[in-house]
Amino acid sequence: MIGRILLIGAAFGVSVWWGLGVFLPFGPMLFRLNYPDRAPVSRYFRLAVLPCLLAYFVFQPSGFSKLHRLDVLKSANAPAAPKDHYAVEKIEQLDLAERRDANHREFERLNAWSGALRLKKRDLLHSDVQGNIAYDAELGQYEAALAKATAEKQTLFGPTK
Repeated sequence: MIGRILLIGAAFGVSVWWGLGVFLPFGPMLFRLNYPDRAPVSRYFRLAVLPCLLAYFVFQPSGFSKLHRLDVLKSANAPAAPKDHYAVEKIEQLDLAERRDANHREFERLNAWSGALRLKKRDLLHSDVQGNIAYDAELGQYEAALAKATAEKQTLFGPTK
């Protein structure tokens, strides 16, 4: 921290723009490269941190053995989620008759939706921009639902000739 504060002070000593530039990514490195005579004071403090960091690890009661370097490698081979994870749901399989009945109801719902869309289009003014955007969005939803229902119908009844 002290080294960074000294570097910021030296950068503001050169100009306000360099002072602001040291807060940007790679700013401190560029300042040290362009003004090597202004940055050595902060370098002494940065270099003093290395022995302090080493002393922290050496003088703790258990030494380096407390780091558990190999535990990270063991956890990499563990599964990400249990087999009965909440997102893995069992889907009930409907028999063919129930699926065909559900598909028929879906086409009835889509038919009613199509009629409502035709009425909306009829009553919509060309100058109503927001209304046209909303209509286009709803039409896109209808077409996606129709394509899905048609694909399901083709899987249930086979392709039409």
